[in-house]
Amino acid sequence: MEELIRHILKEETNGSVLNTKGIDLVIKFLKKSYPYIIDWKLGQENRFTIYLHIICDIEKLKEFYGSDLKNYYSRHKEDLYDDRLAYAPSALKISETMDENEKHKDYIEMRQEINELYQMLPDHLIKKDEYGDPIELDPDKFMYR
Repeated sequence: MEELIRHILKEETNGSVLNTKGIDLVIKFLKKSYPYIIDWKLGQENRFTIYLHIICDIEKLKEFYGSDLKNYYSRHKEDLYDDRLAYAPSALKISETMDENEKHKDYIEMRQEINELYQMLPDHLIKKDEYGDPIELDPDKFMYR
């Protein structure tokens, strides 16, 4: 029994470290397409999805979208660093002229790229669901620095 417990603990430890390493690699690749991404944090996780909080460099985000901050965030910059928003450009003026479909399209494209990159990793770096399929990565919230 003791040997079985050691084996299970070893598997759990290895899996969680490698899972994080796989996501780290995906984020590094993703930075090529989205240069404003600087880091990520683990959000919630369920059987089929790992939710990620994508951390964005606000200056690079402004440059990427060619937009300044919304007036509210220009006046209350400290609030920007505490908020978690649904879309990367949510804190920018451009988000006021983008309709929800445009914002959602940007989000879906990023999500698709994240998952394509994740599924290209070697199997030992991918966390799989109970059916042996790669768990989906979902850029759930966006945070700013």
